[in-house]
Amino acid sequence: MKILIIGATGYIGSAVATALAGHEVTALRHPDGRPTGHPEIEADLTDPASLTPAAKGFDLVLHAGAPLGEQADLAGVDALLAAGPPLLYTTGVAVLGGGTVDEDSAPDPHPFVAWRAEVERRVLAAGGQVLRPGMVYGDGGGLVPGLFARKAAESGTGVYIGEPGVRWPVVHRADLTGLYLAAIGHGTPGAIWHGVAETVRLDAIAAELGGGRAVSWPLDEATAELGALAGLFTRDQEVSSAKTRRLLGWRPAYTSLLDWLRAS
Repeated sequence: MKILIIGATGYIGSAVATALAGHEVTALRHPDGRPTGHPEIEADLTDPASLTPAAKGFDLVLHAGAPLGEQADLAGVDALLAAGPPLLYTTGVAVLGGGTVDEDSAPDPHPFVAWRAEVERRVLAAGGQVLRPGMVYGDGGGLVPGLFARKAAESGTGVYIGEPGVRWPVVHRADLTGLYLAAIGHGTPGAIWHGVAETVRLDAIAAELGGGRAVSWPLDEATAELGALAGLFTRDQEVSSAKTRRLLGWRPAYTSLLDWLRAS
């Protein structure tokens, strides 16, 4: 397949681009961006007029770029859909509400990414696919070894935001890459896939990083440093990926983040 990847230098997109070596991969590159290591086509995600011609002629467009904001993301997805190829778009479990949810649950996005529910709706209506990863970790990146490990080092103890007991869905980058390959090979138009291997308590992650101890980082203090992102870590979620596993045959190999931390 001829596949255009958006976000090919990012944490998720770079792994997927490498894993797609058997396909004809082209990376979207900002005119001022760093080299991607793949054949490239230039376009600017903040300039929708540049995206439609860039995406023409591909068998699939895979969007694994970071959110840019409501205006840019909505205009960008419309421009990509106007090009014609099917679109596999990455959002995240933050578009879902708290509690127990699955692939068929109605979106209830956190304000930090409120517009991404509408992005999903447009992608699905056009016959594209949506992939929602949990919190991604592994291979030297992600929020676990990044933000949480940094705060533990600064504080001398593990740190979590808000109240104890909040659960978050997580997935290792290698398993998530396998899910992208499964969606490309076996996915169906209009489908939503959940990249979630397990659910873990954030205070348990913090305690593992803090040598068995963890303290709460008050939400107002965390918000002062992180902005609206901090609120995401107070939304308790139990996100099922049962439908994704059944339909795509996806079987995550990394099923315990805590064990992974102990072995790292």
